Amino acid sequence: MNNQPSPTPTRVRLYSHVTQSRFLHVEDALAIGKLRLFAGNYVKGQGMNKQGFANAFIDVEDARVIFGALARGEQSFSHREYKGTPPKNGQPATSRVLSIAVKGENVYVELKSGPGKLTPTGAITPNGPAKVEVNVTFKLYEARRMGTAVLAYLHAWDVLRMMYHHGMMGHQQSVGQPAPYLLVATASEQNGAPNGTAKPKTGPVQNNGIHPQQAAVANGRPVTRKSNGQANGKAASPTNDSTAAKQPLQYGNGTLVDGKNMTEVQTYRQYLAEKQSAPASKTALLDFYRQRTQVVAG
Repeated sequence: MNNQPSPTPTRVRLYSHVTQSRFLHVEDALAIGKLRLFAGNYVKGQGMNKQGFANAFIDVEDARVIFGALARGEQSFSHREYKGTPPKNGQPATSRVLSIAVKGENVYVELKSGPGKLTPTGAITPNGPAKVEVNVTFKLYEARRMGTAVLAYLHAWDVLRMMYHHGMMGHQQSVGQPAPYLLVATASEQNGAPNGTAKPKTGPVQNNGIHPQQAAVANGRPVTRKSNGQANGKAASPTNDSTAAKQPLQYGNGTLVDGKNMTEVQTYRQYLAEKQSAPASKTALLDFYRQRTQVVAG
């Protein structure tokens, strides 16, 4: 077994948008808490120019906001972020800029990459003109289709994490992963770690199946939306009594809520706020979560 070559790394491709001269793929990078955008220019019959492609990695928390806005066709929505790869092995820093804008019946997605500069705070900013620019235009309906597809994938990922962690299916071995749209080789990625962060090392996994890097707070970025009594990604406490809030959350059958699984904790508190009573079991909470995600996706 040890003499066999390692398989080629692959990733799930969630959605693809292709025009006569440009393409944009949305790919799964949830192992590091992100989604990857891969875009490029090409000439029909000649293929893609090696210097004509760029990629960007979006934190999953930002991805929910971005693709949610696209799924709703939110007018005047815009998003821009500056990230990149720090200097490594004698190679200079690389800057990556992602811009998304909804304007009337058109949606514009622009990816830029070029020389970057490492700031004292550890961020990567452009250091001169971009070497690669890819501008992909969508009709509003096309962007809504993409946004809905990506959100559906993220919702399924959330549900599977809950099910696997708590064994809600009875026998976890019988639960298979959903068939991906397409598995693609990761050779298209440029060398170096994404988003100006060091390449994640293999490390311990938390009890909820999330790598420690995924559990980190989103670096102080402002929250752009508040709903259902939530603020800054945390559900409002079901009581004003600080002593009661510190008590462990518990289902009606006596099972405790896993405090390390924020998805379960937030869903539990939403259930408590709406129903004014604790869910009878984890299965009841999962049914409640599915109903909410179906409403949002619709």
